[in-house]
Amino acid sequence: MFKKTSVVVVTYNRLALLKENIYYLRKQSTSLNHIIIVNGDSIDGTREWLSNQKDLIVINLHKNIGGAGGFNIGVRTFMEKTQDDFVWLMDDDCFPQANALEKLLLAFDEVDNIQMAASKVLWKDGSISKMNVVQAKKPSTQRDLFKQEKKFVFIKKSTFVSTIISRKAVEKVGLPQKEYFIWGDDIEYTQRISNTFLAVYVKDSIVVHYSAKNSKPGDISSETNHDFLKRYNYEFRNRLLTSRRRHSIFQLLRTIIHSMIDLLKTLFKPFVKYRWEKLTIILSGTCKGLTWNPKIEYVRSNKNKQ
Repeated sequence: MFKKTSVVVVTYNRLALLKENIYYLRKQSTSLNHIIIVNGDSIDGTREWLSNQKDLIVINLHKNIGGAGGFNIGVRTFMEKTQDDFVWLMDDDCFPQANALEKLLLAFDEVDNIQMAASKVLWKDGSISKMNVVQAKKPSTQRDLFKQEKKFVFIKKSTFVSTIISRKAVEKVGLPQKEYFIWGDDIEYTQRISNTFLAVYVKDSIVVHYSAKNSKPGDISSETNHDFLKRYNYEFRNRLLTSRRRHSIFQLLRTIIHSMIDLLKTLFKPFVKYRWEKLTIILSGTCKGLTWNPKIEYVRSNKNKQ
């Protein structure tokens, strides 16, 4: 059966990257039915450029609601404004190879009962993108992600740098949590899906993540950009809610210990910039995450409605 796919791309003040991203989307070997762009109130000419792109569904926001809010609106648009079978999620700095979508869709034919699939993500120098390594369903199979002979690996979470999700899964588990604003919304959402449905990593589907640095996410002790510090409030708050939603005391304690290790590193590591501000952020975000619990939004499918 022919599978119709929408792609959702969230962008904010990165017009040059967005143009490249859309170029690669238009070159896919399997045509996209809809390209949905969520523009977070960019002021760099993005709105004006998008107004001349007639093959796109463009949502121009009047304020920046973060990547999480953008994906929430994008997936809602997919559900309410299209009748496509799948939604493919990515940032504006994700450049998919020409057959990336084709390989993702083939996985749904070759692996029974899956409802989500994630691509292999490289950094711009060809190495593995450290911030986009998926997590295998079983710890014993994590190493299989890097074995050439393993075409598919079952996973429990991935990032919004090339993950494709079925309409059925969205209808069941709801929308991405817009209140996360930034960081961790993709982990929470994909984990929410894999708690109910099977999901796989597709080694032959390759995208390039054109991020500024190839670093693991969330190392507050090493952060040197003061403008980025406020983002860590979301990091520590969001990671606690994600852990709580796994309904495992062990996992919750593990996440709290992770946050306390970050606190100790920040406290004792030499030459940490903005040390006391960072310590306040870690404690504040962690405390908020222990009780914060925004509601999950659900949306009725538009499939087959006329």
